[in-house]
Amino acid sequence: MKIKRLALAVSLIAFAGSASALTQINGTGLQDGLNNATQGGVFNQDVTVDQYSPSEVWTLDAVSAGNALMMFEFAGFATQNTMGVYDLTSGLQLELFAGSASTGDTARLGQIGNTFTATYFDAAGAYVGQNSAVFSGSNFGFYLTTPQSNTFFSQSALNGDTDADGVDDNHMVTFRGDGSQNMDANNDGNYKSFTSNNFILAWEDLVLSGSDRDYSDMVVMVESFLPVPEPGTLALLGLGLAGLGAARRRQKA
Repeated sequence: MKIKRLALAVSLIAFAGSASALTQINGTGLQDGLNNATQGGVFNQDVTVDQYSPSEVWTLDAVSAGNALMMFEFAGFATQNTMGVYDLTSGLQLELFAGSASTGDTARLGQIGNTFTATYFDAAGAYVGQNSAVFSGSNFGFYLTTPQSNTFFSQSALNGDTDADGVDDNHMVTFRGDGSQNMDANNDGNYKSFTSNNFILAWEDLVLSGSDRDYSDMVVMVESFLPVPEPGTLALLGLGLAGLGAARRRQKA
């Protein structure tokens, strides 16, 4: 009985880190693109089964600044899609990448109080410009806007399209580094460690019912952006830890 309780607690903790359902990804475009950016030619995460969760709500880390880098876009709308962050309360948007952005372009997102500032640099590191927006708090989501007048959000409930099962469609999948591989994210020939402080955000830019579901339409690596655990995930984590603690107390007794 003690072993069963311990196993249950551990399973709840594991489930808390992957509470969201996996998103179906078709074709090999995303996997191939990530393989090509990885030293040795093999990205050691399977894009179908190794998606990171939670990934709907984000914040900046303690330094109040994060970097976003355009990796690649395999899309007909590559020169028109835009991506940025949005305020969870008002929906106010702050663009990180314009349609003209290409591989190697970066955006630095800074925060002072509730004011967020995006500073843009081209692939050579030259300053391009800057924009700011005042959000209602420190948390935000990511968005992608297409020339078809669609805007898709990291919060899938806002996307407005569902599969036959009635579940809100997810247009952004996420992968987190673990320090085990080096990647050339900006295609400049230099490889850097893909650490736990790095996340890859991969987007599908069409309503899923009419899309190829390849999630390679815009692929961005972010650094010092942190996902915010969902309330349900926190509750599960707390339950798992409580169960683990109870099991340990019984073992000592």
